[in-house]
Amino acid sequence: MDPFEKLLSDFNQLIVEERNSVNVEIDTEKMDSFKKMIDELQHVKNKFKDKHSCLQDTAVKDIIRFEYAKGGESIHRGYYCPSPVYDLVVGNAKRGRLYKRKPQPGKFTYEYGFDREGRLLRVRKTAEFTGSTGQFNEEFLLYEGDVVYSVCFHHTGDFEVFSKCIYDSGKITRYERSLFLSQHAELYSEEYSYEKGMLSHVSIFNVMPSIHLYEEQKYTIECSDEGEIKKLTGGFVNNGVWEQESYHF
Repeated sequence: MDPFEKLLSDFNQLIVEERNSVNVEIDTEKMDSFKKMIDELQHVKNKFKDKHSCLQDTAVKDIIRFEYAKGGESIHRGYYCPSPVYDLVVGNAKRGRLYKRKPQPGKFTYEYGFDREGRLLRVRKTAEFTGSTGQFNEEFLLYEGDVVYSVCFHHTGDFEVFSKCIYDSGKITRYERSLFLSQHAELYSEEYSYEKGMLSHVSIFNVMPSIHLYEEQKYTIECSDEGEIKKLTGGFVNNGVWEQESYHF
């Protein structure tokens, strides 16, 4: 075991001991369902983890339009994060802003490439802490009916993150994002429901089965007539107790 793996193992053991000390109850049935979700994402990820060059060639061939954004480093996909609530429930998570015209190299965080149908095909994120403006982490989106998968690669070409979004009549109903680290896999999942065509509820889960990490949040949502979120009510669910606070936007 190298020093990094030992440090990671010690950290994971510390988390397990800490969670056991506070006697957090874990819903076994839900945890089993999350393990199945992780296994599915792992299976699909394995199909594409060595296809960086192929995905790159396909995207380049089909992209006809670009958009650029500044900021959004701490949120998946920046301005075009598929989650409608992530930046509202996670502290300091900002989507950033789009440029009206193409900026100079080194002045943007994200480059978004779209095809003729307006579908986002590739996201290039400026690699941080490399000292170079020409290195990018890349995400490729794959469309299969109402399901959109994405495969994320580090600027070195190594696989990083895999995501899956499910839609119904153009509205997102589930967002899953999994980080695979060594023998551990972390799953972040959001499930949405609608009333009268407006987003009304979201359930959020963050799990890492290997170390018994399990977090759950629930929120009710109030939207404006234009569909913009104006109020969230809810919070974490701990041992069956649902914390409820209201947040206005």
